[in-house]
Amino acid sequence: MNTENLNTLIQLMNDNQLKFISYKDKDTEYHIEKAVAETSALPVAAQNPQAPPADDSGHVQKSLLVGTFYNTENEESTKPLVEVGQKVEKGDRIGIIEAMKVMNDIQAEVSGVVEEIYVESGTAVSYDEPLIKIKEA
Repeated sequence: MNTENLNTLIQLMNDNQLKFISYKDKDTEYHIEKAVAETSALPVAAQNPQAPPADDSGHVQKSLLVGTFYNTENEESTKPLVEVGQKVEKGDRIGIIEAMKVMNDIQAEVSGVVEEIYVESGTAVSYDEPLIKIKEA
């Protein structure tokens, strides 16, 4: 799966306020549909308790896809791929996002130490949502 194509389609969807988009080329077919957001009676400040602080002391790795985030080898596993305090190298596998039944590896964009993991394994994530904070070494 070419994430660049997928990101372009998602951006096109967002820019044009589309609810659904389909694209097909010789190798791949994409069908993307925005989920309807559920309304909540919670105050706005409490809706995203894992939002990263405005602290610029580390690199915040963000989601490149809309899907389900896993910090494990697979859905059934309980052993995390990365933990707070763990050293990672640029290119290391630090998570997985399942999108359209395809498991997409998330690779560390920088080398350093994992400072914070913002989302729990098995949680739905949006495009550009903060996932993991890495303090560069």
